[in-house]
Amino acid sequence: MDNVFDFRDQLIDEYSAFSRSFAKIAAPDIRTKVEQEYDAERYWPQPLIQINPNYRRDTTVQQLAADGTLHSLCGEIFRTGKPEGQNGELTLFKHQLEALAKGQAKQSYVVTTGTGSGKSLSFFIPVVDAVLKGKAQDPKPRTRAIVIYPMNALANSQMEELDKFLHGMQPQPFTVARYTGQEKAEERQRIADNPPDILLTNFMMLELILTRYEEVDRRVVENCHGLEFLILDELHTYRGRQGADVAILVRRLRQRLQADSMVCIGTSATMSSTGKQAERNQVVADVSSKLFGTQISPQDVIGETLERVTTPGKDVAAIKSQLKTEIERNSFSWPDYAAFIDSPMAIWVELNLGIELPTDEPPRRAQPKTLDDAASILAQDAGTNKEQAATALQNFLLKAHEMHNPQGRAPFAFKLHQFISGPGKVLTTPEPATQRIVTLDAQRFAPGRQDELALLYSAHFCRDCGQEYHPVWRTESGNVSFNPRDISETSNNEEAEQSFGFLCPKTENLAYKGLLEELPEHWIDFSKAEPKLKPSYKNAAPIEYKVDPQGNTGRGTDFWFVPGKFRFCLACSRSHDAHGKDSNRLSSLSGEGRSSATTVLTLAALRQLFALQDLPDDLPDPRKLLGFSDNRQDAALQAGHFNDFLFLLTLRAGLIRALQANQGCLQEAQLADAVFMALGFDKTDPATLSEYLQNPKAMGLHRQNAQRTLRYVLGYRLLRDLRQGWRFNNPNLDQLGLLQVDYHMLGEFCSDETFANTSNSDLRQLAPHNREQLSRLLFDEMRRNLCIDSLYLDAVEQDRAKASAYSQLSERWAFQPDERLEAANYLLTRSKKELRGHRNLGFISAAPRSRIIRLLKHASFWKDSSLASKVQDWTDDEWVQLVEDLLELAVDWGYIGKTEIDKELAGYRLSASALQWRLTEPEETSNSYFRQLYLSLSQLLGQPEHPLFLFEAQEHTAQVEADRRQELEQRFRFTQKDREEWSKREGKTGELERLPVMFCSPTMELGVDISALNTVYLRNVPPTPANYAQRSGRAGRSGQQAIVITYCTSLSPHDQWFFHNANDMVHGVVKAPTLDLGNRELIESHLQAVWLACTETSLDSSISPLLDLEQDAKPLKPELQQAFSNPEVLEKSRIAVQGVIRQLETELQGSHWFSPDYIERVIEQAPEAFSRALDRWRGLYDATMQQRELANSISGSHAASDQERKNAQRRWSEASEQFNALLKTGNSQNNDFYTYRYLASQGFLPGYNFPRLPLMAWIPAGTGRRGQHLEGSMVSRPRFLALSEFGPRSLIYHQGRMYRVNRAKLGVGSGEHISGSGQLATISSRICGQCGYGHLGQTGSAELLTELCQNCDAPLTEDDWVKELYRIETVETEPVERISANDEERQRQGYELQTTYRFLPGPDGKIQQDRAQVHSANEHIANLTYAPAARIWRINRGWRRRKDPNQLGFYINPISGLWSRQDDPAAEGEASQEEKITEKTRPQRIVPFVEDHRNLLILTPAQPLPLEAMATVQAALKRGIEMTFQIEEAELVAEPLPSQHNRMGLLFYEAAEGGAGVLSRLASEPQSLAQVASKALEIMHFAAPLNGPWQVGLLEASEQTDELGNAKCEAGCYQCLLSYYNQPDHDNINRRNEQALELLVALANAAVQVETVAEPDDNMDTTETSDLLLHWLTALDARGYRRPDQVNAAINKGALTAAGVYKSTRTLVFLEQPDQTNQAQLIDRGFQLLDFSNPEQWQQLFEQHADVFTG
Repeated sequence: MDNVFDFRDQLIDEYSAFSRSFAKIAAPDIRTKVEQEYDAERYWPQPLIQINPNYRRDTTVQQLAADGTLHSLCGEIFRTGKPEGQNGELTLFKHQLEALAKGQAKQSYVVTTGTGSGKSLSFFIPVVDAVLKGKAQDPKPRTRAIVIYPMNALANSQMEELDKFLHGMQPQPFTVARYTGQEKAEERQRIADNPPDILLTNFMMLELILTRYEEVDRRVVENCHGLEFLILDELHTYRGRQGADVAILVRRLRQRLQADSMVCIGTSATMSSTGKQAERNQVVADVSSKLFGTQISPQDVIGETLERVTTPGKDVAAIKSQLKTEIERNSFSWPDYAAFIDSPMAIWVELNLGIELPTDEPPRRAQPKTLDDAASILAQDAGTNKEQAATALQNFLLKAHEMHNPQGRAPFAFKLHQFISGPGKVLTTPEPATQRIVTLDAQRFAPGRQDELALLYSAHFCRDCGQEYHPVWRTESGNVSFNPRDISETSNNEEAEQSFGFLCPKTENLAYKGLLEELPEHWIDFSKAEPKLKPSYKNAAPIEYKVDPQGNTGRGTDFWFVPGKFRFCLACSRSHDAHGKDSNRLSSLSGEGRSSATTVLTLAALRQLFALQDLPDDLPDPRKLLGFSDNRQDAALQAGHFNDFLFLLTLRAGLIRALQANQGCLQEAQLADAVFMALGFDKTDPATLSEYLQNPKAMGLHRQNAQRTLRYVLGYRLLRDLRQGWRFNNPNLDQLGLLQVDYHMLGEFCSDETFANTSNSDLRQLAPHNREQLSRLLFDEMRRNLCIDSLYLDAVEQDRAKASAYSQLSERWAFQPDERLEAANYLLTRSKKELRGHRNLGFISAAPRSRIIRLLKHASFWKDSSLASKVQDWTDDEWVQLVEDLLELAVDWGYIGKTEIDKELAGYRLSASALQWRLTEPEETSNSYFRQLYLSLSQLLGQPEHPLFLFEAQEHTAQVEADRRQELEQRFRFTQKDREEWSKREGKTGELERLPVMFCSPTMELGVDISALNTVYLRNVPPTPANYAQRSGRAGRSGQQAIVITYCTSLSPHDQWFFHNANDMVHGVVKAPTLDLGNRELIESHLQAVWLACTETSLDSSISPLLDLEQDAKPLKPELQQAFSNPEVLEKSRIAVQGVIRQLETELQGSHWFSPDYIERVIEQAPEAFSRALDRWRGLYDATMQQRELANSISGSHAASDQERKNAQRRWSEASEQFNALLKTGNSQNNDFYTYRYLASQGFLPGYNFPRLPLMAWIPAGTGRRGQHLEGSMVSRPRFLALSEFGPRSLIYHQGRMYRVNRAKLGVGSGEHISGSGQLATISSRICGQCGYGHLGQTGSAELLTELCQNCDAPLTEDDWVKELYRIETVETEPVERISANDEERQRQGYELQTTYRFLPGPDGKIQQDRAQVHSANEHIANLTYAPAARIWRINRGWRRRKDPNQLGFYINPISGLWSRQDDPAAEGEASQEEKITEKTRPQRIVPFVEDHRNLLILTPAQPLPLEAMATVQAALKRGIEMTFQIEEAELVAEPLPSQHNRMGLLFYEAAEGGAGVLSRLASEPQSLAQVASKALEIMHFAAPLNGPWQVGLLEASEQTDELGNAKCEAGCYQCLLSYYNQPDHDNINRRNEQALELLVALANAAVQVETVAEPDDNMDTTETSDLLLHWLTALDARGYRRPDQVNAAINKGALTAAGVYKSTRTLVFLEQPDQTNQAQLIDRGFQLLDFSNPEQWQQLFEQHADVFTG
């Protein structure tokens, strides 16, 4: 990359052209506004320029070795350029020298410095020095240092760097080995036999070797006895559950190796916070001490020391006068390095873009600046104009980049940070075009018009004509009103008061005027004398309304309301099927989504990179792009999208090239072969053969057969591509005007001679050129609707080619096994009502009122024809007759084939031999981006060598098998070493193929270290600046120019915030991780790991050998039971566990659950816990066996149909594949059923970054790119996320394909799953309507005993029931289709999810919860309840927009587990054969749920707030927590309690495993909640006060505005509170809500005070008691009666207060007589009411109801 600025500009130009190419907008006012915003570069502002700083240099290693500070051999080891023969001295940075001093003093320390600062040498030099000196005193081989990396790739990279230092040294002065799990058995054995001095590993592998009892592992551990050094690399990444696991692992390692004095070293990116350097060091010291379990002081935190490169004595003031001369010269060159560092521009650039020199702090990195901002400052300092300054600055940076300091480094290495925003939506008010507001800022109210409640409606545009439509909800409660909706939200409830549809402004340009005949022909019933609308379309016809700016009807502007889905355009009359997504028919602002934007930007970057010439052979290849996504399924989606997009581009470019090579014209018979040749498939070189052949070595007839099949595939794809509108984001060549499909000899056909004998006088009368226009219009419609008689559209031929392609061609070019190929259709000129027996044939209508007839009617050529005065009077029948007569002539000519469909009905098809593909000159109005793209790619295909076949993207995530991930990394690096290693690999197929694009999940942000990489793409803004630094740091690691592109989705508040505040991400605060080591499940899993290690039992890699499968209960095998119960094991475990617990005493102080006997209980219960952890495997085994047996019985049944037997055989095969996976031996460590990994997933062993108790989805076997068989596998997700991601009929994206969740695995983990009635045994629950507390019954039990909430004592009502609950643990999927370029975002099913909770008791039986009050200015404003380990149930109540909101759950087949399509609003097409077969079994409705333990926080305002205020506070606090603690949006869940409609409090819980300790800090630290509320107010566009507290009265004055002084938004926008995930709350969120602001301001000024809860006296409630109540309780005691179960209980949502509640007799005692209404309600619910309001009657009442008070 010679010029990164040009690279960026070309990238933006291409993206701009693409983004704008879809903006087909008919309305002038909207079009003008959009064009203005695009021209202003609203969505792609200038990039930030960041210059890498220079670290202060000190002495050299060689000098330290010479003076005896280091061992003498260190001077020989640590030299630069050894492999290249340079052998230079190694100069140390100041922080490296400080680290050396700490290490030699045996003092633990942490190094926090930036990228490229040599952090690894900060520990390797002191470690190697200590190793060399130690070996001189004690030569016995042992491992003295362990280095733990978070990723294997980092360990691999470090191994390569150490090899460079040891290059040529024999014997090697020290040894280092990698033990990460990727080594072969021989290598592991060698490490055990010959202990390395330094061991490189990862925390998962270290966990394994400490836990599992294998001979090699045991010896490796023994060799580390007395370990001297433990190093944790990338310290800042150890956060949340993973960080806590590592912290305890360190303590276990210290105990196991008896290494009490080992030195702990951590390296990290620069971690900081507010305050001075000393304060920042204290934060780092605290978290490091907790992580290592040893004391690290602030003085032991070593930060970076920066220094100037340029002349130190000169500042900007000193060189200002010289700048102008240098800028105006605009040509930069320097005779030597000394002249360069003294040049005025170098000094100015360093002090403005590289380093800041504060007066009271050490030098620090400068804030990145845009080129525009930097040029403005430079112009002002130099006295030149801004344009001159900008040009000079670019030229200087490029020229300076070529300079190198004496150490060979570029002193001004820099990179560009380009943020790009998705265009999102355009919104308008429902007013006339001359009055309405048009804005591109998505929000609820029109700017400046919130007071009048003027609503904004998003506009979507017909892809054919640009007519605008506004998605709305129609509400019919009294007067009809319209509210905005998201286009993806639909309702499945036809009877509800709320329905969905679109508003279309009623303007003169509309073709639809309200007449029946203007509706689509197939909507109209012509069977009666008077045509009328068919009953099925009555609710789809447009309705006229007047709508005002508030969405009310009866006055305002005229609109057509189009009910339901978008089925036809009122302007151009284009009609659509009922099935399909409206977002594909109507484009938004640009018509693009995140996937298309990413693909286009990636392709633009690759095209530039592969245009690089004369790449040096001795350097790594830079032609690659690394992409990141925060979700592994998004990475899979993006890779599939890119590949499909590129395939389509290549195919179409190949067609253009073929036409160019054949005089611009091809017949159908020539088509496939010409494109075959144009793509270069006639070549026989290995690269070409590898592109399309599964077996590139195939020869002779095998190759010919494969090529014949490929030609058929090409022919089909090209014909299929003629269908208009099937690729919504990628118009075909016909639509672009690049291709015209002509008809051979059409002029001769339309001559007078041909038409002389027709009986149709009108056709005879037409001029030949008019006949040609008429024929072309008709034939084009037939062609576009695939009414073509072609071999490629013949169903029989398709099946044959499909089978051949699957076995012979590579995945990219083959038909997919489950791909639905389209066969030819017939054109009919008569009604289709008699076609019931021809269901499998496809028909296109040219009957009366059809779209084709309408097109003919409105054709423009009629007005200039001889029939101009006649056609307007023709009836529909006359139009049809015209078409039939024309078709009959075309049959005689040979253009058309005619087939008798029925006795009186013929079908017509266009003969493929008549078609001619012609290259044309496109019109300027066509899509310019795609037009230029296809033409340029066709030129590329004409070159002798082109890179198109090299362009491929792959997913690299945790859901990809480890071996495949390693292969992808090799293909991506593609170094000479990688190619050599591949050539030696066993079982390889062909040469190593280059992979230029990899889309990764966050796990790879640390793991790919490629020196040549200069282009990184982020598909979303990372969660934190730390993540951004890691991902962006992959580019430019060798000092080369680099660019980082970040795409910000328009519907993410996180992305939009940082799009507008990019510096906060690029140069933001990297906060120290938070750790919670007091989590009971965390501690328990590690203690169980210690116990398992102490048993010294070798466990098989598979689970089946551990169990006695012959017994029904499948118990542990006797030898295991005996080993686990050995008394010596128990005693050894006690000692080891105590050694770990002693190191955690500080963290366990004050814990609710820890007690002196805790250790004993864990050890005693460990064998049972081990066996219990295998229950899920047992359940899977039983369920799979049952599945096979059921399928086997159907296959052998004579009563079953052929289809039933065929389906049963398929199910048997699938079950057998799962069965084999369960029983498979020799599992690798990355297999889900590898014993130790499985035990970790079940929570028995530590899980680190793997989800505990995940929900699993079975992905069936498939085929790889080269046709290789891919085994079926399990994909795991954390259960709370998976409840929706793996929900009924949801889609999973995995390795280029989509899979639909089609069934639940029944009975897993729940024993007998079918009750006596033949139905699934479900659970009933009641969720308190006052506080949301959950009360769950037992499986199969219909009723709960409790009638009062066990949390708040409120009576439970009938409305509180949630019945038919069923626990889901494993699901199965079926392949749907390959991911295509139409898939912009993952398709998510809209579920209604609910969370309920229960507090858990600790070992002492007391409920674990902490309470706190929030006070501001002595006013009590809120209560906090924190539970460290509550039980949380996540319930899927059903489709969000189901027909009956009161009907919960989904239908499932209780035998097979198949989810029913019934009620699925997204279900399209026919049911599968299996679904039809299983319809015989009556479906059962169930409510899926999952459960887990989480820490939670409940915030309850002291005063109840209305819905809008609570929704706003919820959104604000969630965003505030995310920004304050730098956690991802998905990591924190915030929900209202008790429900969405009744918001009394807010429930927060951390979705991540173990949490990050955020909620406990909010509940315990006095100021944390205030910081969150303050940040929330800033996010809501209010500036924080410079001095003093927040004040409600000053908020309006502090509101941030745009450059015109207007508010940034009204009620909320995607920069502040709106989010894709909180869309249901958008109508309730209002950042100006007074009550919400009052509470947030109070919280921002408040302090949290932890309550000291006194123990209640007996059953006495802690609430305040009245004198009368005390008197009554005293009377009870005096008579010896028992006190009530509850005192002062709230009844009927607080309407009443019962003095006492006696649960066993369902009696409520009142000291104030309740009103009659409440009395009646309580009596109806079976309660007995006792009125004790009169003390004189107490004695009588006591006697009358003695059973109550004495029972």
